[in-house]
Amino acid sequence: MKRVLGVVGALVIGMAGLAGAQESMGFLRSPVFVFQPGLVRSFSEGDGFDFNARFVTAIPTSIPRTTLVAIVQWTPFADEDGDDNLENAPGFVYGPVVNLINTNAISFDIDGLFAYAPGCTGSGSSYCHRFLFEGDLFLKIGSMMGMGTQWNSLSLYALVAYIMTEVPDGAETKDRTVLLTGLSLPLAPWKK
Repeated sequence: MKRVLGVVGALVIGMAGLAGAQESMGFLRSPVFVFQPGLVRSFSEGDGFDFNARFVTAIPTSIPRTTLVAIVQWTPFADEDGDDNLENAPGFVYGPVVNLINTNAISFDIDGLFAYAPGCTGSGSSYCHRFLFEGDLFLKIGSMMGMGTQWNSLSLYALVAYIMTEVPDGAETKDRTVLLTGLSLPLAPWKK
C-alpha cells in the first residue's frame, strides 16, 4: 500500500510562473523534467520510511495554474512485503495538478491523479489503476536564497496522498494515506 500510495504526483514548483512566461503555443507548453529523491511513508501501523526515486515530467497548460504531470517512481531498496509483491516495482502516475498558492517562499498544489502500480487488492503482483487526491507543499529554497538561474527551482517538498479506489474493504484512513518528503532537483530545461 505504501509503495502504491507513494507513486503519486508532484508539481514542479514555479510551474505557474513558467507557464505564464512562455509564448503562446496552444494548449500544452514546453515540458519541465525534475528528479525528486526522497522518503515515502505510509501511515499504516508498522510501516517505516523507504527511499523513493521519482522522475517527474510536468507540462504546463494554457489553463492558468494548471499542469499535467507524468511520473515514474519506485522504492529501489524496499523489501518484499511477503505476498509475492515487490514493493520496489515501478509505478506510473499521471493527471492534472492545480496550483493554489505560489509565492517566493512556498507553493501549494492539489492533485487528482491516477496511479498505475502493482499491489492491488487480491491481484498479487499485477498492476491496476487507482485514483487518489494529493496536497503538495514546496519550500522554494532556490528562489528564497536568490540562487543562480539554474538552481532557482530547487525546493524541499512534502506531499500527502489519499487513495480513493482499489483499497481493501474496511481500510482505515491511515491505511490509505502516505507522506512523501524530499528534494526537488530541476533536470531540464536549464534557464539561461
